[in-house]
Amino acid sequence: MVSLYPVQMERASSSFDIISALKSRLAGKLRNNDLLVISSKYVAMSEGRKVSLKTVKPSVHARRLGKRFRMSERLCELVIRESDRVIGGVPGFLLTVKGGLLTPNAGIDKSNVEHGMVVLYPRNASASARRIREAIKFEFGTSVGVVICDSRLMPMRRGTTGVALAASGLRAILDMRGKSDLFGNRLKVTTQAVADDISSASQLLMGESNESVPVVLVRGLNEGLFEDCDYTSSDFGISADECVYVRSFGCWFRSQG
Repeated sequence: MVSLYPVQMERASSSFDIISALKSRLAGKLRNNDLLVISSKYVAMSEGRKVSLKTVKPSVHARRLGKRFRMSERLCELVIRESDRVIGGVPGFLLTVKGGLLTPNAGIDKSNVEHGMVVLYPRNASASARRIREAIKFEFGTSVGVVICDSRLMPMRRGTTGVALAASGLRAILDMRGKSDLFGNRLKVTTQAVADDISSASQLLMGESNESVPVVLVRGLNEGLFEDCDYTSSDFGISADECVYVRSFGCWFRSQG
């Protein structure tokens, strides 16, 4: 049976040593094949990825976007810098692609941070996941997996769920193609987003406001899911041409024209 345990951490307002913070809370509690799901914001805060908007100089493009979508020009500038592509937007948000993930405002977050400040995504979430996993192995002699997660919006759905930005030590995506279902039908396109599923479950404990639970310990997963591997955000993504949402929206808009 899979069990999830919330791990409360102290609030941090500046960069800190995330390994030491985890050691203080998890010493003597970890077992082999445990999984740690860690909030991307917590990782980013440890890396000093907090930015004061007043220090950002907006470009001409950012000013145009700010006027069009009724957003802070300085925030628009950060979104432009942090994203791989800005697709469009609605008042208050720009829809972007970052590391293969379709996400509002390039993942930049204004919640749980001082007024006038924002938190960016971790510099390299996959490298951070690997570093944390290796440090835990070195400190405790325990082999665990690490997933770095964020919350996300789904098209045409109300509210947020969890999404994995990176994983280390876990088979984060299972290819089910070629297997048969209960009626003997051969699966042709199905893959299971294991890390996303676990991130969504963990999000229930992490919450979205003042819970102070940036880490969730997951225990009881199938041992076959654990192996020495790493996933980046791009590994979880697919191209726009492969995405049923993006392709369908394109066909719909063309039909309206």
